[in-house]
Amino acid sequence: MALDTDDEILQDFLVEADELLEGLNEQLVELESAPQDSDLLNSIFRGFHTIKGGAGFLSLDAMVALCHKGEDVFNILRQGERVVDAEMMDTFLKVLDALNAMFAEVKSGEYPTPADPEILQSLAAYLDPHAAPKAEPESEPVKAPEPEPVTPTTDVNASDDITDDEFEALLDQLHGSASPGATEVVAAPIPVPTPTTTASDSDDITDDEFEALLDELQGKKKADVIKTPELASAPVESTPPPLSKVQAEEHKEAPGKQEIPAKHAPTAKQAETSVRVDTSRLDEIMNMVGELVLVRNRISTLETALENEEMAKAVNNLTVVTADLQTAVMKTRMQPIKKVFGRFPRVVRDLARSLKKEIHLELRGEETDLDKNLVEALADPLVHLVRNAVDHGIEMPDVREKANKPRTGLVVLGAAQEGDHILLTISDDGAGMDADVLRKKAVEKGMMDEESASRLTPPECYALIFAPGFSMKQEISDISGRGVGMDVVKTSISKLNGVIDIKSDVGKGTVLSIKVPLTLAIMPTLMVMLGNQIFAFPLVSVNEIFHLDLSKTNMVDGQETITVRNRALPLFYLRRWLADTFIETEEPKMEHVVIVQVGTQRVGFVVDQLLGQEEVVIKPLGAMLQGTKGLAGATITGDGRIALILDFPELMNTYARRGY
Repeated sequence: MALDTDDEILQDFLVEADELLEGLNEQLVELESAPQDSDLLNSIFRGFHTIKGGAGFLSLDAMVALCHKGEDVFNILRQGERVVDAEMMDTFLKVLDALNAMFAEVKSGEYPTPADPEILQSLAAYLDPHAAPKAEPESEPVKAPEPEPVTPTTDVNASDDITDDEFEALLDQLHGSASPGATEVVAAPIPVPTPTTTASDSDDITDDEFEALLDELQGKKKADVIKTPELASAPVESTPPPLSKVQAEEHKEAPGKQEIPAKHAPTAKQAETSVRVDTSRLDEIMNMVGELVLVRNRISTLETALENEEMAKAVNNLTVVTADLQTAVMKTRMQPIKKVFGRFPRVVRDLARSLKKEIHLELRGEETDLDKNLVEALADPLVHLVRNAVDHGIEMPDVREKANKPRTGLVVLGAAQEGDHILLTISDDGAGMDADVLRKKAVEKGMMDEESASRLTPPECYALIFAPGFSMKQEISDISGRGVGMDVVKTSISKLNGVIDIKSDVGKGTVLSIKVPLTLAIMPTLMVMLGNQIFAFPLVSVNEIFHLDLSKTNMVDGQETITVRNRALPLFYLRRWLADTFIETEEPKMEHVVIVQVGTQRVGFVVDQLLGQEEVVIKPLGAMLQGTKGLAGATITGDGRIALILDFPELMNTYARRGY
């Protein structure tokens, strides 16, 4: 039987459970380093309890059973009767993995598969009274009035559920047909419930059922029901199912809320402060704002030609409003990068245990916002880089001690906004990279000869790790060592119009920096002319621009180069690749050269004319140009012409490496 995925209640549960599961992933790893943190224990306990409540309302029994066991264990932990250790944390993380698998099944419209019995048995072992006493004293006041040691209500309390037969029996007790001792079972917990727990926490009865039950109780034998002052003052609260141990313990922690007056008039509902909007609608709005930006650019160009003062004022107002609207719409698409960072404490913790290393992960700038599409696209590249830092960067504890380092290695994952770009850094205090070793490895793999390798600068040597098939790992494992992963990272970052930079010191560690734009929808570019065609350079890739006398270039290994700050950079003529106006017999002269960052390499491109900077909206290529190598898309310039946006990594792979 499949779930109704269009059900609004199910969709609300999926949103809430997704957030809770993400939070639990980070909180559980944090708990291992702070096992006595009561706030953290209570927060995790509430997470399991909330998921259980929502799952119970939707009859997702497998999730209810697993969450209930986890909830019971954390109830013991927060009472201080046990302390979390590494083995217990392994069990909790297996529980979380099982919940995530169940959540994925529910999201796809299927009822969740029951958890592995071994996981439930592991949790049950922590509840064994011979291993550690349960939290009976705090639950004692609620259970004490029960007249018999074994009654059906004990099982009901334990599972926070009640059958129809047991509920009818409870009504009989309320109506006076049971013994006085049985009536006391109902009367004892009456002062305890609060409005937040009678219906919302147990999720066992709907509002309509509750009102019908009130009518029945108030119309039948009212004198029999009201036998005590407590019942007389609160007849409404006598009808819900008996409290579970968890609920009773929660109420005991808040004694100030135990006494409840008679039924009050409903309070005014607070106004909603947020609205859930489908992301496709946000994409449509962003696309329309992009079109507005193009219109603004067009009007600005016309205003410059007309030189009318009133027109200039109107255009300036339009520019301000358009910029504000663009910023506002972009913010609606923004998400904190914490959505990506939240998975890494678990990744690092699991890797460190499997490699028998001691590693501490530090997260910085988690609240930095960027486009939701970038958040999703950065997840996989960052996982590769963090795993690489843990496996390759951080040394074994005994090796670190011999090098006078702390046994525990440090990996720092940071994010910060710099203008219209985001800077991501992955640093470690490990062994670092040796440029000479990388040169030798490149020669061994046949990537270059010894003479070419000897001329590589240290940054160029570090960039070799992004070459396909290049790996420094001596042994292949399920973590790394196959020479795949880092080249995928470079490709993924390049597709996001990002650049990568590496700095490393032998024995001190490595810092890898990634710079990506805030959004992929609207891009700042440098407009240039090649012959009669306009091309757009993504501004994030542009390092500098200058005029150069091309008679002062040099030839190195058959490649024309220029020297910039004592460093030789390869020089290419884009007209030779992209325009039909290049004449091989032209004499060298002063030309415009744009230095571009392509991955970890800097390259010079000769262009005919510089037109200036302009914000553009990326449009897909038409059918005739679809799939053309080296082109990322197209846009419309301020004067109405079409400009092609260059994809430099693809451009270099297509032309430079083929000797064009």
